[in-house]
Amino acid sequence: MPMTPKENIIAVLNHEMREWIPSSLSDTVSAGFGSGPGPAFEKGPLGGGPDGFGINWVTPASGGGAPIPEPGHFLMNAETIVDWKKLVKFPDLSSFDWETQAKAELSFGNPDIQAIDFGSGNGPFERMATLMGFEEALMAMYEEPEACFELMDSIADYKIQVAEYAKKYYHADLFTNYDDIATERGLFMSPESYRALIKPAHTKINDAVRALGMIPIQHTCGKADALTEDFIDTHAAAWTSVQPTNDISGILEKYGDQFCIIGGYDSNGLPGQVAASDETVIAEVKRCFDTYGIYSSYIFFGFRIVNSVDPQVNLKAIMPIITTSAQYGRELIEKA
Repeated sequence: MPMTPKENIIAVLNHEMREWIPSSLSDTVSAGFGSGPGPAFEKGPLGGGPDGFGINWVTPASGGGAPIPEPGHFLMNAETIVDWKKLVKFPDLSSFDWETQAKAELSFGNPDIQAIDFGSGNGPFERMATLMGFEEALMAMYEEPEACFELMDSIADYKIQVAEYAKKYYHADLFTNYDDIATERGLFMSPESYRALIKPAHTKINDAVRALGMIPIQHTCGKADALTEDFIDTHAAAWTSVQPTNDISGILEKYGDQFCIIGGYDSNGLPGQVAASDETVIAEVKRCFDTYGIYSSYIFFGFRIVNSVDPQVNLKAIMPIITTSAQYGRELIEKA
């Protein structure tokens, strides 16, 4: 009997036999942050507004409506982070209407045959950055490492509560921790700083996620391949949204028997831009499958920037990526 998309993608994540090269765009139901801003306590309500921590989010069309903290409006800085216990108030997760949110988000897919991937926005470092700004957060890591460690450890505890609700109400199969710690050229911080201050929080989250019966996935944009072994150490099953600024083939060649790569699409190059033609987009999708699909631990993911806050406009723009990736991953295996 043929595998369902859920069975196939989970088989790859567990390093078992696949029936086709999976695409996370078609083989999973994206929930939480993967389904827009996600629960309002994380990145504010749809269209912008305050989150559960008191940070106001805005949704500029130039970023495709992706929510960002309102510039210049933060709770603390590199000096006052030592007082974070007085300044930071965690949201009451029990007061959120999880049942209604889950029902709405899961309606966009078919959970009977697709894996449910709950995206948890604002991982330990990103949440700290939303509370004080990226520059102040990076300075605080240098000037007040103990306070930063304590804060991110508490954020990890909060994230574990989110994971518990994701399992209970979404029945999630995968739990993706979104924590961007790099630019296209390299890490925001030294590998040593990551290992000392952020890695313990990631490990804590991933171990709890596995204990809850979900597969933990690390989302990090930018060039972070220097931390590949660290991501493996945190017990993440995969690294997602991996851009080709990283040595994807090298990672799959060396670590493919213990770690999966989800991504490959050149989202920072022409294929990821507004002006990209459908032909350019489709060619990039096929390049990813041709180049990385030879490795059994590869899963496709890709997206492009759209200067609109209209969900229909965004969906139309990425539809060639979705449809091509859903078909081509099967065609390659059939031809092999």
